[in-house]
Amino acid sequence: MKKWARGLVVCAAAAVLSIGAACMAYAAEGEINVNGTGVVQADPDTADISLEISTDGKAAQAAQKENNRITAAVTKAMTDLNVKKDDIVTAYTSVYPTYRYNDETGKRTITGYHAETHLQVKTKDINNTGKYIDAALQAGATGTNGVSFSIADQSKYYGQALQAAVKNAEKSATAIAQAYGKPLGAVKNVSEISRNYYYMNTDSNAKSSMMATEDAVADGGLGTTISYGKIEITANISVTYGF
Repeated sequence: MKKWARGLVVCAAAAVLSIGAACMAYAAEGEINVNGTGVVQADPDTADISLEISTDGKAAQAAQKENNRITAAVTKAMTDLNVKKDDIVTAYTSVYPTYRYNDETGKRTITGYHAETHLQVKTKDINNTGKYIDAALQAGATGTNGVSFSIADQSKYYGQALQAAVKNAEKSATAIAQAYGKPLGAVKNVSEISRNYYYMNTDSNAKSSMMATEDAVADGGLGTTISYGKIEITANISVTYGF
């Protein structure tokens, strides 16, 4: 019996942190132009799990029928864990022939058919993501294509990032004005360069680690363990001050 332990190790903390920087500042006659950047780090609140169901058969209908059966079983396993049906989406499905090639004749012969379905499962239960993967594998899913984490509503954090960007732009402009021995004037113009850009730090070995867990679940070994990291929400602005 194989026993595999798998984990995605990414740092996680409860507090929200903010980081900022300002750059690309220059002074024209009567004005100072600066760019300000603000970054806020926050914990995710949503997990998207990608599940794969693959089946084979001598006929296309047979391969598809078995795939439909397993897909229904996996879907039921998810709803039994209180995942809403609206949060289980078919992201991809296909049926295609498999071939055997004859090197001597250069011809290929159909040997059967392969059916494949990818399900996308969304849950707010991000601290127990592994149990959904385990339940899917036990219901017949072939494997997983990874888990992505996100923030359903990042507007609050983006507002904080904008505030940090404004402060950093003002610090940069003030430093330039002081270097010229002049006071910083009023804001003449401000524009938003980019918005709602965020990303999560992930482990590059996530997918391979998940695939190893399939054997563990099948053999009654250790369950899937998934840790998540912080998400960064970034705001960039351009400000023109009087000088």
